[in-house]
Amino acid sequence: MRNIIFYSLWLIVIFFALYLSSIALSYFSFDLNYGFLKAKQHLLHNKLWLVFFFIHLLFGAIATLSGWPLFFSRLVAFKSVWHKRIGKLYIYSILLFTGPTGLYLAFFAEGGKWATLGFLLMSFAWMLPTYMAFYTIMNKNLRGHYRWMIRSYCMTLSGVTLRLFMPFGSRIVLWEEETTYMISSYVFILNIILGEIILYFNKDQQENLFNLIE
Repeated sequence: MRNIIFYSLWLIVIFFALYLSSIALSYFSFDLNYGFLKAKQHLLHNKLWLVFFFIHLLFGAIATLSGWPLFFSRLVAFKSVWHKRIGKLYIYSILLFTGPTGLYLAFFAEGGKWATLGFLLMSFAWMLPTYMAFYTIMNKNLRGHYRWMIRSYCMTLSGVTLRLFMPFGSRIVLWEEETTYMISSYVFILNIILGEIILYFNKDQQENLFNLIE
């Protein structure tokens, strides 16, 4: 029963990972009147903003798609060369590209200074556990690496939380647009909490996993 729940939840995660990535990659038709860019017409003259926007989307999709297979040894063996390669792709996508561009893009967020602060904190909250996942594995701390990767991937999926929250705030709660943007910039806190809940209730499975790979 526990395994059924575990794999069912992962199927939901994978579905949303594919959904989020498909949204990001749909912008690579480079139609500047598409989706989110409709509300950013005043920024399209800023070539740096535009380049960072597409870098953020591309490497965000790469991180989202490359992250989840790393948790399944049957797909990518934990001590294999491919696990290391895909892991590096995931970590570098966040630390070198998506995280830094997110910091820059935060200063152009809708919702005023509080939204900017929220998105800045979101970027830091994404990069920190990702760096710690890298740091712990470089020091051969498998337990620490696994725990920090869970925290990191929960933050990777904060884009899903954000996209679910936006219509909730604007269409169900009927907040004003600026209020919705401002509050949505802090919903990543739910992802942080989710990561800690997973770690707390997954202790036994973690120990079984470590016993197998150590």
